[in-house]
Amino acid sequence: MGLWLICLGAIAWGTAGLAAKLLILHHGMTPLEIGAWRLLVAAPLLWMAAIWESRGHVFVSAGRRGLVWILLFGLALAGYQLTYFNAVDRTLVSTATLIAICTAPLLVAAVSALVLREPLGARTLLALGLGVMGVALVIGISGLATLTDSRYLGGNLLALGAATCYGGYTLIGKQLVRMLPPFRIAAAAFSTGAMMLLPFIAWPPPSWQAWGLLLYLGAVPTGLAYLLYMAGLKRTSATHASIAALLEPLTASLLAMGLLGERLPLMGWLGATLLLASLAVMTVPKGNRVNRTEG
Repeated sequence: MGLWLICLGAIAWGTAGLAAKLLILHHGMTPLEIGAWRLLVAAPLLWMAAIWESRGHVFVSAGRRGLVWILLFGLALAGYQLTYFNAVDRTLVSTATLIAICTAPLLVAAVSALVLREPLGARTLLALGLGVMGVALVIGISGLATLTDSRYLGGNLLALGAATCYGGYTLIGKQLVRMLPPFRIAAAAFSTGAMMLLPFIAWPPPSWQAWGLLLYLGAVPTGLAYLLYMAGLKRTSATHASIAALLEPLTASLLAMGLLGERLPLMGWLGATLLLASLAVMTVPKGNRVNRTEG
């Protein structure tokens, strides 16, 4: 159940790119403005969910340790917005996505095994390999070619920073859901991240259409998506969560095909198949043991 919640959240995340692209192309907003607005819009929605979850007792103290983890979660969220959107500005979008989305599960898997003591069985390693390979094929050769191009070094390093932030808040979130209700964690962390990005807010948005897109961006691929993500993270391992989140670039690619007229080449379809296969490896239950009790 937890894995499917994260899959739904990742699909919602995948619609964020289309909304951001419309805001940039048609409303002249910068990527950093968009990143700041998405956290600011999402925060009150997450607090509403936290109040519902806690039946009004949302402000019960998290303790010093919990507050430190929430602060780190908020820092990681804000850091992801800053590094990823700046990476997109300095390298190809496909390269930034490749590094940020594909590197994070590898980092999470390594830290989960060493620090959280989450076992990395053969099925998890197979799913991890299929998922990362699948996303690389979906993104395409152009993204891979710029990995060694010195002109894009700064952007690629920023994308690696985004992967670190993304992997960091996955691991921090896994620690926090052992201590606090998941919606309260998301609300507090997003509020922290939003306050850190307030200097990038340009008021007011340029048009009513931009307002609508920002509200959608904050409500669906941010607020709703992270509620699903946090609820799922409570029920599955950090490594499995990071692999399931690889559905995000696949969703973005399919939306670009349907709404922007972009094409997914044959290798991209192969990548999509490998990505779905990685989810199947994680979700198909192991064979039941034969019941040896004679009737």
